[in-house]
Amino acid sequence: MEKYELLYILPAKYTEAEAKVMSDKIGGLVKAAGGVVSETHDMGKRKLAYPIKHARNGNFILNYFEAESAVLAKINDTLRMSPDILRHLIVTRDPLITKIPSLADEPEGERRPMMRRPDERDVRAERPAVSAVRTVPVQQTPVATKEAPITMEELDKKLDQILTEEVL
Repeated sequence: MEKYELLYILPAKYTEAEAKVMSDKIGGLVKAAGGVVSETHDMGKRKLAYPIKHARNGNFILNYFEAESAVLAKINDTLRMSPDILRHLIVTRDPLITKIPSLADEPEGERRPMMRRPDERDVRAERPAVSAVRTVPVQQTPVATKEAPITMEELDKKLDQILTEEVL
């Protein structure tokens, strides 16, 4: 049996008790399909990046379970057809990540850096620095000097002069 993670989002219209009932129902769905749920974590209510099915907030729930790979398609199809789930995602569980991220403890505006496996490299560190980029010489234009501010009378005289000139 393989180890998997199931993250799903319930609409925020459900109370905590109703969300717990839905979580138990989905756990029963996994068990009925032949899986074994080991852990369930309620990660709290969060604002969604964009509205999904007219919902702007959602309750994130994370399940860890074990199942055969042939069972995943059945679980995925059942969750996709459920009207009570906004989004869901099933991925294989990474054995190197042992701590569960808590979205409920994180302030709304802050972003946490992505978690990486030890064997992954940071691609951003390999980008060339701005100074290493080839620059193209630009023709120098004369720098305009600051002129004294023009008064309204001077501006009116100039405008009258332009308007009275004959157009060729």
